[in-house]
Amino acid sequence: MEALAVVWKNAPVVFVLLLLIATVSTAIFLEKLVSVKKSKVLPRGWRQIKLYLAAGNYEAAIAALKRDGRPLARALANLLELYHRGEISKLELVQLVEAEGNLLYYELTKKTSFLSASVTLATLVGLIGTVWGLIKVFAAYSSMGAEGIRLLAEGIATSLNSTAAGLLVAVYGYLLYWLVRERINGVYSKVLRELEEFVELIK
Repeated sequence: MEALAVVWKNAPVVFVLLLLIATVSTAIFLEKLVSVKKSKVLPRGWRQIKLYLAAGNYEAAIAALKRDGRPLARALANLLELYHRGEISKLELVQLVEAEGNLLYYELTKKTSFLSASVTLATLVGLIGTVWGLIKVFAAYSSMGAEGIRLLAEGIATSLNSTAAGLLVAVYGYLLYWLVRERINGVYSKVLRELEEFVELIK
């Protein structure tokens, strides 16, 4: 925290940029923490829908899927309806459900690229602060006496603390990115198993 205080005092622009990176990363992390859940990805009444399919009641399963406004539910309803009408084969149905699974992964990982980029961004912003501090150090050599010593100390402090602050935010961003990716991969693998079971129940 002392490093951030020094950066705020001597290089406020660097501090604001690092704060912005950390704030956006935290917002994305919290949004994914809330939205990436198996219950929020699968259609409502998923267990009942599988029971309908097991009983061969495709009409009820399609109706239940259509009542849900989620993208995956709408896609499965359309595919099941096409299969029930005989417009696509079981093999085509399997391939299309797999394609929906891939699309779902893309949707789940939206915005996470910023978390990955925040590691590099924070490091580079910290480097800007380091250069800023070094400029002050070299400027101090042109001054003599107490003022020169003060500028020299200030430049060195800015340089070192900017590096430390940048690395701190970078580590924080990487931790958030890792946690989000683990959550997404865990939920996605569970949803894939459910989709496989969904296809297997269709005769």
